[in-house]
Amino acid sequence: MAIGIKVKKAPADYDLGASKFFGTPTVPLAWEGDFYEDEIFLCQINLADIAHLDRENRLSHTGYLYIFLHTDGGDYNLEADVRRFDGEPELAIDDFNLEVEGYEGFNDAYLMEFCEVDDSKVCTRLLGIPSDWNYEDAPPKLFMQFDPLDSEMGFLDHLDGYLYFFFSDDEREYSEVYIHEEYS
Repeated sequence: MAIGIKVKKAPADYDLGASKFFGTPTVPLAWEGDFYEDEIFLCQINLADIAHLDRENRLSHTGYLYIFLHTDGGDYNLEADVRRFDGEPELAIDDFNLEVEGYEGFNDAYLMEFCEVDDSKVCTRLLGIPSDWNYEDAPPKLFMQFDPLDSEMGFLDHLDGYLYFFFSDDEREYSEVYIHEEYS
């Protein structure tokens, strides 16, 4: 099974430590100033929120996972910066995406709600099998499938397909996650 992600726009008074796309990332104090000028905040996942859905224990179940994207190459050449922190973050960074050209509008938070879904469900999700994988080779191990048309966030909504985040050989080495864009 996979872990489906449904999103809804966050109210003004939401918990900054919630699992979410965009908005204000809450990170460890040690990460202050540890980001590139072209980097945007895509999401944070409170791993306790998904522990009961990860029956195969493929992900850590404590702390937070974060996905930041290097945007220097534009929408068609994004690079993943996936980080894990095993603790409670202390620093909220307001308007993280505001200074990155072309991504200024992605500061509204969209809260994540998790549910169990089929391995190949067409949606934004963690784990499973990539939707529309049409290559002869077996797909790499899927970390996250982002479907830009699955929500009203507006991020990459020109992409009629998916933004896949794949594990490297070691599924616990989040710093090795890489991106593949797939057009339907």
